[in-house]
Amino acid sequence: MTDPSGDKDRPATDPTAAYDPPPPADPPSYEPATYDPPGGDATLADTTVADTPVAPEPPEPLPPGSFETPAAHIPGTPYAAPGQPVYTPPAYPQQPYAQYPSYVTPPQYAPYGNVARGQDNALAIGALVCSILGFCSGVTAIAGLVMGHIALSKSNRGEAGGRGLATAAVIVGYVVVALWVGFFTTLIVLSANGQLT
Repeated sequence: MTDPSGDKDRPATDPTAAYDPPPPADPPSYEPATYDPPGGDATLADTTVADTPVAPEPPEPLPPGSFETPAAHIPGTPYAAPGQPVYTPPAYPQQPYAQYPSYVTPPQYAPYGNVARGQDNALAIGALVCSILGFCSGVTAIAGLVMGHIALSKSNRGEAGGRGLATAAVIVGYVVVALWVGFFTTLIVLSANGQLT
């Protein structure tokens, strides 16, 4: 879409004309804040105030319906409510048994490429069983075809085994569906001609 307001998007008529750059930007109109570092070592506390004992202030009463937030537990420290003794577990005696070596051989695993596929071909087996049962009822042949195609695509992606079983299920499923279609077509033709009486 073009701009209907004029020629500002079009190049100059004379391509050899000099280019006039835009004016430079103005400097900022504010002064940066100055920083005054603290004098001496600001991390040390003033010890003159710590010499006088300070009585702890009693906590303010809580409004009705509110609860006090429990103190945070710092990991590595024993937890006890304020004013209660800290429980320390008793030390256990040393075991009289012999010390075992501190090294243990790690278990050996099969390499990544040789993963056992024991139950990964269950879908392919189910597809072949449904396709074979399709000889008795045509409905299970269709279920065997669908399951066979799913098992075949999983084996092509490497997610499951049983590629041969899935291929056999698909082939048997198509053969069974073709036989049932032929059977019903023959019945329809014979009944239309009056041969089935």
